[in-house]
Amino acid sequence: MTQDELYAKFDNDAKKRSRAMRFLLVLDQMVNVLFWNGSQDETISSHIHRRQQGGRATWFDDMVCCLLKRLEQNHCEKSLGE
Repeated sequence: MTQDELYAKFDNDAKKRSRAMRFLLVLDQMVNVLFWNGSQDETISSHIHRRQQGGRATWFDDMVCCLLKRLEQNHCEKSLGE
């Protein structure tokens, strides 16, 4: 990825999400790394959904996904790739 592409990606992301939402996204990714041993580029809900698809989800994963469904219908499924 070239420097111009990176700047364009940042500009697009800054337009799409507020500073507060980008901060919450970073916190989400940090918790994913610390507690789920996931990728620093993936959210908790995306990580959980991949685990569910692979049959490796724990009861706690299922509980977190269930709680997130109360905020947004099919949140874990929609977040795949975030």
